[in-house]
Amino acid sequence: MVFPYPQVRASQAEMIADVRNALENRSHIVADAPTGLGKTVAALFPAIEHAVNNKRHVLFLTSRLSQHRMAVSTMQMIREAGCEFSAVDIVGKRHLCSQGVEIFDASMFNNFCSSMIKDKKCEYYRNFYRKDLETERAARLEKLNSIMSVQEAVGIVADKYCAYEMLMEAAKHSVVVVGDYFHLFGMGEKFLRRMGKVLDNTIIIVDEAHNLAPRLRSYMSSRISTYACDIAKNEAADAGEPEVEAYIKCINDAIKDMAKKHLFAGYEAVVAMDEFVDMLAGYKAMTDKMHSAAEVVLKEKKNSSIERIAGFLDAWKGSDTGYARILSRVRIRGRDHIVLKYNCLDPSLISKAVIGASHSTILMSGTLSPMEMHRDLLGMDEKRTMMKSYPSPFPRHNRKNIIVKGITTKYTERTPENFARIAATVRLCAEAIKGNAAVFFPSYEIRDTIYEMARPAIGKHVILENSKMTKEERDMIMEEMKQHADKGALLFGVMGGSFSEGIDLPGNLLNGVIIVGLPLEKLNLSVKALIDYYEERFGKGIAYGYTYPAMIKVIQSAGRCIRSESDRGVIVFADERFTWSNYSRIFPRSWNFVVTSRPEVEVRKFFGPAE
Repeated sequence: MVFPYPQVRASQAEMIADVRNALENRSHIVADAPTGLGKTVAALFPAIEHAVNNKRHVLFLTSRLSQHRMAVSTMQMIREAGCEFSAVDIVGKRHLCSQGVEIFDASMFNNFCSSMIKDKKCEYYRNFYRKDLETERAARLEKLNSIMSVQEAVGIVADKYCAYEMLMEAAKHSVVVVGDYFHLFGMGEKFLRRMGKVLDNTIIIVDEAHNLAPRLRSYMSSRISTYACDIAKNEAADAGEPEVEAYIKCINDAIKDMAKKHLFAGYEAVVAMDEFVDMLAGYKAMTDKMHSAAEVVLKEKKNSSIERIAGFLDAWKGSDTGYARILSRVRIRGRDHIVLKYNCLDPSLISKAVIGASHSTILMSGTLSPMEMHRDLLGMDEKRTMMKSYPSPFPRHNRKNIIVKGITTKYTERTPENFARIAATVRLCAEAIKGNAAVFFPSYEIRDTIYEMARPAIGKHVILENSKMTKEERDMIMEEMKQHADKGALLFGVMGGSFSEGIDLPGNLLNGVIIVGLPLEKLNLSVKALIDYYEERFGKGIAYGYTYPAMIKVIQSAGRCIRSESDRGVIVFADERFTWSNYSRIFPRSWNFVVTSRPEVEVRKFFGPAE
């Protein structure tokens, strides 16, 4: 195979060699590969080479559509350089459906899809199996054998066929399949069998792998609330299901009775599985009846809250090991409600078996430090796993990191005076940064407070990130940033939000990032349960369950600034806690810092005198 770029960077060549070695020895890699290294091609190039030569296949898994596009683009270049292979790009089945199911969540869609197939109501699915369409269907499948984005593939088949079934069929003959984490870690062997592949012969590449452990915990967690019960009860009444309506009232009453018992002195409590089960007579019969009623509802409405409740009842009787059962009082739509949660604490309950059975697994991200945390949380075999941090290709003088003394978002310091100092710091630094800048906060609440204080004196065009933005809305903001690049725009967002990772604003589209505070989780029972579990398992409860996850969000947000070797930018860390050793030691070792109470002075030094 011929490398698809004119030259190979030194750190890129090092990663390619390590991936080749891992594939030859059936081992795994945790690769802390900084932005700009070119990790996508550094993983895919040797993986495709090995797969083609040894009749294996590659699963490239990522959580973001932008990374799907990057993988497809990279493979197109590899193929154009002379390597003959095929690849298929697959997203979630719901996003491929031609039935107009955009409002569904994943569980609702799965129930609707199953019902439509069972009742033979989906013409797109039926067409996929019609013998009289075999020749025409084969012609369309042949077009999918070239390497294309999922959007292009849908355009070829979705007018007549189930796009998911067509892509899965094409995947049977593909060397590479690009998919989501859920395809493998949620669907597991079922996904592989549908493509005629086996895990033992699979090379897994996990992109943005810092997201994998929390994503797996989310897959395995479940919750219901008195609010959800109210909706499901009305749904049962409308469907003419009085028995189910009575069942849901019993569930609602049981949750409220548990709240009276456990939440009289606080807003959350740990509860036992049996307490809830024992309050519901005929638990299994109740669950079965609700599933049956939900099937009827789904045939008419494509959506069922009853099914959501029934699914929770199924999950609730699961194992205690690696889970926490928590009852809490929350505000939903302006009213107090009770939530009952079955929270997964241990992502290795899924990942350990999958990774262990694979030929090789490559975890890669620019924020995998400390690497042993990801290895431990995912249950990877220490003897079979190599951990490697690669040097950044960026010239150090192209980037300036500044820590601000004298301000913090620490809970005990959230006073009007301290917020006023933060607002002044944001304003002064934003003015000193030439062109576009972004400022990221720990929460929307703090973001909005600082925004209102700083807004009157900000001279740049201001853009506010929304917590529930669609892809189209995010694209509009990206375009807005481009339009104001010369005079400068200031994006107000949050760490862990829509713009803190997975986006590229290279060149002069983003010349500075201001990080305000640490996005530490509130120490509620869910977080405490995580800390306690990781302390018992690894002796690193605070680090794995609290400190490291916050710093990963910080480093991801900071990474929006420098996206290519020619980029120049400044990152301001506006919280004195970044000088504390328990946080500072998590930063990449190659980063140098200036510590000051006048960050705007250092910013101006970096950009030079005003033109």
